[in-house]
Amino acid sequence: MQAPENFIFRFEKARKNQAIMMREIYGALSMHKSIFINAPTGIGKTDAAISSCLSYALEHGLSILFLTPKNSQHKIAVEVLSGLRKKFNLDFRYVDIVGKRNMCVNPDVNLMEGEAFYKTCEHKMKNRGCQFYERSKDVETADQSLAESGMQGHNALFRESFERGYCAYEISAKIARDAKFIIADYAHMLNPSVMKAFMRKIGHALRDSIVIWDEAHNITSIASSYLSMSLTTSTIKRASAELTAIGSGIDLGYLEYMLNSMADSKIKKKGIGEAFVGHGDIPETIKAGKEEICGQLENAAMQYINNAQARRSSLMHVSRFIRLLSSYGDSDAVIISRYGKGVKLSVSCLYPSEAIAPMKEAYANVFMSGTLLPIGMHKEMLGFPDAITATYPAPFPKENRICLLDKDVSTKYSQRTLDHYKLIAQRISAVRNSVRGNVAVFFPGFEVMNAVRRYLKNPVRFVQRVEMRSYQVEQMISEFKGGEDNLLFAVMGGSLSEGIDYANNVIKGIIIVGIPLEHPNLELRARIEYLNKKFGMKGNEYAYLIPGVVKAAQAAGRAIRSEKDRAFILFMDRRYSWSIYKSIISDFMQIEEGDDYLPRIVRFMDDSAILHAGEAGTRKESA
Repeated sequence: MQAPENFIFRFEKARKNQAIMMREIYGALSMHKSIFINAPTGIGKTDAAISSCLSYALEHGLSILFLTPKNSQHKIAVEVLSGLRKKFNLDFRYVDIVGKRNMCVNPDVNLMEGEAFYKTCEHKMKNRGCQFYERSKDVETADQSLAESGMQGHNALFRESFERGYCAYEISAKIARDAKFIIADYAHMLNPSVMKAFMRKIGHALRDSIVIWDEAHNITSIASSYLSMSLTTSTIKRASAELTAIGSGIDLGYLEYMLNSMADSKIKKKGIGEAFVGHGDIPETIKAGKEEICGQLENAAMQYINNAQARRSSLMHVSRFIRLLSSYGDSDAVIISRYGKGVKLSVSCLYPSEAIAPMKEAYANVFMSGTLLPIGMHKEMLGFPDAITATYPAPFPKENRICLLDKDVSTKYSQRTLDHYKLIAQRISAVRNSVRGNVAVFFPGFEVMNAVRRYLKNPVRFVQRVEMRSYQVEQMISEFKGGEDNLLFAVMGGSLSEGIDYANNVIKGIIIVGIPLEHPNLELRARIEYLNKKFGMKGNEYAYLIPGVVKAAQAAGRAIRSEKDRAFILFMDRRYSWSIYKSIISDFMQIEEGDDYLPRIVRFMDDSAILHAGEAGTRKESA
C-alpha cells in the first residue's frame, strides 16, 4: 500500500494499515479533535503519527510535542525525523530534550540527586555560579553545529555542549524556540511544577501545538507519581544529622514525634501495619507555617551541600514533603505505616486531575500505544469523551508467534517462597538450555527477579538495575543485541520492557514471569474507591487488573517487531488461565494452554531455523 498522497513519509511503501492510520490521524487534526489509537507492535505507529502530524503542522503553522515516558524511547523519533529531513530535504528544526539533570554538563552539579540538584542548579544560575550557564546566555540562537547535534539526540547535544562549555539544557531550549518538532519527556507536560516553566522556556503555546503521547497507557500512573511522595523517620534522622553538621539550631524532633504519634494512635497492632490519616491529624502549625519552615530547611540544605560537597540532601526532601502534605486534597490519600523499626507517612495521588487538565489546551492530542485497550477506559480517565478512536489488527502472520502457558508456577504473594523461586529458576533454565538465540525474561518486580536469579544456574550477563540512566539502558540493549545466546533479566513496566525496539528478530523468545499487579494495600484500596465514585464502580478494573496485565502485554510485545520476526512467548503464571485475567490478555494475544509447552517451543524454534535457512538460501541464489 502506498503512503497517503502528499504526506511526508520516509519509506516508499506503508505497512498494512499504516496508511489508514495516517489518514485517520490527519482527519482528526483537520476536525481539531484528539484521537486515541491502539496500534499493535509492527504497524509502525511512530512513523505514521510523526508523518501525519508533521504534514498537517507544516501546512497549518503548528508545532509538535512528542512525549515519551522514558528517555530511551526518544531514539526512534529522532530516527524518523532524520529520515524525513534527508529524504525530502526539509528545512525544519527538531530537538531532543530530556530532564535538566540528565543534560547537566557541570561536573560540580551533575552528580547530585533529586531536589538537591535542582536547588543547587537554581542557586548557581541566580548567583552567576555556573560558567556553563553564563556562556549559554550569550547564545541568542543556537548555531547550525549546535542545532545539528540537537537533531542527533540529547546525548550528541550533551557532548557538543560540553566541548564548547555550554549548558546543554539551555542550548536545547534555545533550539526548541525555532524548532517545529520537540521530543521531550512526560515530566515536561505532566509534572505541574515543570510544565508552565518548560513551555515558557521553549517559547511554544499549547494551543498552537499538536501533542503526540507515545505509550499513552502510562499517562495516569506516571502523572500520579509526580504528585505523590513519602517521608520516613529514617529520612528525618538523616536531615537532623545534616543540621548538626552545619551547627544549625533547627530541631526536627517534632516531625519524628508526629510520625510516631500517628503510628501509635492509628495502627493498633504492633509491628508492620498501615492506616489512613485525615486532615485533622495534620498539625495546624505545619500547615500555617509551611513557607517559613520550608524556607529555613532549604537554606540549611544549601549550606550543608556546599560545606560537605554532598550529592544529596534529606533536608530538601523534608521541605518538599511538607509543601505537599500541607496542600493535599480530596483526590489524595495520606497513609501512615510501619516498616521494621521505622515509620513512613505517604501522600498518594489517587487521580491526577491537576496534571492532565492542561492536555485540553492543546490544538489536538494523539494518544497512541500498542496496548491502549480498552480505549473507552483511557478516554474516560483522561477526560476526552468526544475524541476519535482507532484500533488496528496485528500486521504480522499469526503463525510467527506462539504463546504458551506454564500453569505450575505463580508469583501470587502467597506463592512467593524460596521453593517456588527455585522452581521458576529451574523452568527458565530448562527453556534456556533447549533453544538457541537471545531470550528475555521479564518479572513483576526487582524483588522477584533478584530472588529467582539467585537460583538460576545459567549466566545472566544483562540484568536491569534500579534507576538506570538512559545511556546505560542504550548501552545494555546494544550489547544484548550484539550476542546470539544472551539472557536478559528485566522488570515489566520498566525501561527495558516498553517502548524499546528490539529490531531484526534479536529476541527469539520471551518469558513473562507472573503478573505485575500492584501490591494490595491501603493506597490501592483508596484508589479503587476513588475511581469507583468517579467512574461508576470501575475502580478495580481501572486501578488494578487492567494496568497489571497491560504491563505484561507490553513486555510480551518486545519480540515481534516486523512481519518477518518469529518468537515464542511463555507466560509463567497459572493466573493467566483464570477468566478474570484471560479476558484482558486476550485483547492482545491468545495464550494456548497445555502441559507440553517445552517440546512445542523446541519444535517452533526448529521450524524457525529451517525457515530462516530457506530465506537465506533464496537470497543467496537471487544474488
